Amino acid sequence: MHYYKSAHGWAYGDEVSKPLAVIVVSGDRSKNLVIEHTEVDPSLRGEGRGRELVMLVVEEARRTGAQIVPRCPYAAKVLAGEASLRSLIALP
Repeated sequence: MHYYKSAHGWAYGDEVSKPLAVIVVSGDRSKNLVIEHTEVDPSLRGEGRGRELVMLVVEEARRTGAQIVPRCPYAAKVLAGEASLRSLIALP
């Protein structure tokens, strides 16, 4: 199992079957990365898979110079909880 780019963000699992964890990301008019939703299968909870998915969005934002709009409460908590990530949050 591995992390991979999906049609709507990133996922974790086997690319042939249903992913076990996903993060749904869209873009907005300002070319920000909008995290809409993060979901992790209960069997993987506590393993850090959701945080790792958020960090994939962070890597993309840093690579492209974009900012992140965390509409997902989990992603907002991860981003706000780490000082080095707060500067990536797009201001309203």
